[in-house]
Amino acid sequence: MVGTPGDVGRGLQHLGHPRVWGAVIGAVGGSVFVHANRGDLPAAVSMGALVVWAAALAVFVWAVFITRRLFAPLEPLPLSAAWVYFLSVAGMLVGIQLGRFALDAVERVDVLPCVIVLAVGLHFLPFARAFATPMFTRLGLLMAVLGVVGLVLGLAWTGTVAPAAAVVTGVVMLLVISQDAWSGRPGPARDQ
Repeated sequence: MVGTPGDVGRGLQHLGHPRVWGAVIGAVGGSVFVHANRGDLPAAVSMGALVVWAAALAVFVWAVFITRRLFAPLEPLPLSAAWVYFLSVAGMLVGIQLGRFALDAVERVDVLPCVIVLAVGLHFLPFARAFATPMFTRLGLLMAVLGVVGLVLGLAWTGTVAPAAAVVTGVVMLLVISQDAWSGRPGPARDQ
């Protein structure tokens, strides 16, 4: 899509474009990671997480809705993209449930947030190719790493690592999505 002529505008002017509503879905997911898990952290850390989330959300709003950027024309997606989407979501849900069963067996459900982070991250990886959006590779790999690190540290050390890893993941999601939107700004020659 790079180099394809398109419309330059703000996300607020292109709410129906997948790059905008898809970013909103990601921001909601990232925000859920933060708010569903910060309550399991010590009070001061939880408040700090709220402040960091608010700052990341402000960056997201600026990059996705306010900054002028290039919106490439929409090209029809192959039918296989829908299959990739549905199979990825199904795989994510199965992975979360299998992780829950495994953690139940060892009585460590406290680290389930990291299994969820890992499953959500892995479900993004096939999206990069199916939807021609390389940002999904970065996001998926970062989330998978955070999930694995949080899971290992949570099992070996303390279960508090799991909600901390989930909160960090939520902020990372907002920032990666913001960076992707920010990188779509038109260059000086196209902006005039």
